[in-house]
Amino acid sequence: MTSIIKRGDMWLGPADHRLPLTLLHLQRPTTGLWVAGSTDVLHRGIRIGIVGSRLPRADSAAFAQRIAHECAAAGMTVVSGLAMGIDGIAHRAALAAGGATIAVLAGGLQAVHPGRHLDLAVQIAGASAGRGVLAGRHDGARGAVVSEYGAGAEPCRSYQFQMRNRIIAGLSDYVVVIQAKPQSGSLGTANAALDVGVPIGVVPSSPDDECYTGSIALIRDGADSVVDAVSLAGRLELHGVMRPGFRSALLRGAVVHPTERGNWIEPSDDQLSLAMVEPERGILGHLAVPRVLEEVAELSGLTIGNARRELIALERIARVRLLPDGSWSAV
Repeated sequence: MTSIIKRGDMWLGPADHRLPLTLLHLQRPTTGLWVAGSTDVLHRGIRIGIVGSRLPRADSAAFAQRIAHECAAAGMTVVSGLAMGIDGIAHRAALAAGGATIAVLAGGLQAVHPGRHLDLAVQIAGASAGRGVLAGRHDGARGAVVSEYGAGAEPCRSYQFQMRNRIIAGLSDYVVVIQAKPQSGSLGTANAALDVGVPIGVVPSSPDDECYTGSIALIRDGADSVVDAVSLAGRLELHGVMRPGFRSALLRGAVVHPTERGNWIEPSDDQLSLAMVEPERGILGHLAVPRVLEEVAELSGLTIGNARRELIALERIARVRLLPDGSWSAV
């Protein structure tokens, strides 16, 4: 264990300025976090927790994919628990959009659960080691994989999943709940968020929908109703997470400022030129077949950030669409 600790950048104790303060104000405060990947992402921009059912319906899965993608494309960091269902969908959508994501594990870094999400954890952390991810900072990180249970590979126990949910809440500036039943882990995350003053939004459904009983209860108790990134932007304004005008700025293609909390960066005049002025010579010319974001950027000679902004602009005017596997295609 001593040799691992000497790697640095992976254990953030209570006195470490990189540990988000909200985690120290939970009803059950954390003693610190082990980190694999980037520590910067724990503070950068605005962090949106997305949680929900492990067995989502098709419409719920589609919503999770869309809002996570839109949030990441707008410069927000997606936070979730790496579980099957909504969690995994949200993480993958954020990566497909070229954004950052934080995965909170129920067990140690060497015990990624479920095992079938090891590849996803590796993409996020930027490095792997056996059955898990390697503690420390890694150049290839797309975000961070974090745990309060150490760097070991001990199997996680059932109570650790509920404990994990409060960490998701503490790392988020706003939490979106998708398809939650009563007594679900998603409701545990929502309640933990409310305990520390983090606002929550809920995907609405019919009041008689058994799959959404817990979600409807949250709305009945005063939670926001959220249907897309634009409505989410309005709620972020309402709760003072973002300054007034963010909703309109998002529609113009603005992205969240990485360091100035509550602020955003407007798109420059040339960022949308290829998509809007000469689409046949720009991105659209490369989308006769589906391509992932990195391919689009390379073929178009753009940075990943600018390619992402152009794709979003084209999506808004129905010229391209995001496919379920995370690739983009011309309509």
